[in-house]
Amino acid sequence: MDELVTALTATELKFAHFGWSKAPNGDYGVYAEDGANDLIASNVHAERVIEGTVDYFTRDSSMACKALIESALNSCAAWRLNSIQFENDTGYIHLEWVFQVMG
Repeated sequence: MDELVTALTATELKFAHFGWSKAPNGDYGVYAEDGANDLIASNVHAERVIEGTVDYFTRDSSMACKALIESALNSCAAWRLNSIQFENDTGYIHLEWVFQVMG
């Protein structure tokens, strides 16, 4: 997880672990561990993998942030873009990635 945190921090976008006590002004993101996807061999957790999500909320329809975040994820994780949604109540575009990192 440390590599993921370092990579997201390097984007200079606003991120918090799990959530914000109060959402910041402007665009922002969160990342969180959701579970595991371990490799089990001979009834032993041979490889530990942490699975989680990165969510980013933006009002920038160019979604320039998307390339920055995906570049960060490329440097440290296996990942997939899970969804892009428009949130009517806030006006944000919500991007969500699912990642896996060695634990």
